[in-house]
Amino acid sequence: MVKLAELLLPLALLLSACAERHETVVITGHEAFREGDLVFRCGSGAESRVVTEASSSTYSHIGILHYDSLTAQWMVVHAVPGETEGDEPEYLKSESIETFYAADRAFRGAWARVDCADSIAAAAAQYALQKVAERVEFDNDYQISDTTLLYCTELVWQAYLHQGIDLSDQQRHELPMFVCKDGECIFPSDVENSTKIIYVKPFKTKEQ
Repeated sequence: MVKLAELLLPLALLLSACAERHETVVITGHEAFREGDLVFRCGSGAESRVVTEASSSTYSHIGILHYDSLTAQWMVVHAVPGETEGDEPEYLKSESIETFYAADRAFRGAWARVDCADSIAAAAAQYALQKVAERVEFDNDYQISDTTLLYCTELVWQAYLHQGIDLSDQQRHELPMFVCKDGECIFPSDVENSTKIIYVKPFKTKEQ
């Protein structure tokens, strides 16, 4: 399946934001995290540049936090392409927040909270985890009308939509049909700017 970055790579190569980044994300605030909180990141790859430019956004990717009591660490449930070797399908994943913000994946990040009860946020996280258990694959067509496959913002949006909260505020970005079969999709910026978000707290960065 052709990916967004491959389709729009010529555009990405022309962007001034293409400069190589040398910062790493410093993750703080673990003690204040809760189940269902959201995390944003931006990487230096072509797909990240395309998303941030197309949406005039600071971040290109989003995930949802879950605390794994067995390993005593915060995990990020998310949908992402391009991180699977070989011919293995690109399944949704749950990985440590440190891996999510690894230097080769992110140079900028933030933590956000949805305006809802803790129980609702926890239910949203459980919804996302269930999709990982079901081995749902990444949606390379960025098609919100088909929930059998999910891309990053769609996963977070669906997780909260099933709890009665529309994190997109019905905002959509129009895209060419050859990129998105629906002709529109939800970007991380639509969630970041949602009226349902209480706050977005950027993480500090440091030079590598």
